Amino acid sequence: MENIVNNDVVNNNLDLSGKKILIVDDNKLNIKVAETLIKKYNPEIESVLSGFECLEKIQNGIKYDLILMDDMMPEMTGTETQKKLHQITGYDIPTVVLTANAVEGMRENYLKAGFDEYISKPIIKDELKRILKMFLIDKCKVAS
Repeated sequence: MENIVNNDVVNNNLDLSGKKILIVDDNKLNIKVAETLIKKYNPEIESVLSGFECLEKIQNGIKYDLILMDDMMPEMTGTETQKKLHQITGYDIPTVVLTANAVEGMRENYLKAGFDEYISKPIIKDELKRILKMFLIDKCKVAS
């Protein structure tokens, strides 16, 4: 049984072709790291450097399958951005917070704040893959 679980995690046959992911982070290096980890799965990736840019894209009707958002950004945090996103009529994009704030209980706080999931930085490849699969593959199977 352990082999099945491990095989699913390390199997690199995750194909996200046709999926669109938005990365929101004020740090260009963090964006580059996330893009590098994700691009091998073939999704379309866009990135922005602030919550304001993220809101602008969503308000302009740009559709994404998943948003990965840093919380600790200047001017508008990821949590503040998330609250504003939920005020947009019809907003239903799964949003995962990326944060170095990895103290005990933070995941629950972020879920209460409206995020769909939590990934701590530095990003662990298998954890990211699990999240991508959860929101971009398994969700599609349930909806079918």
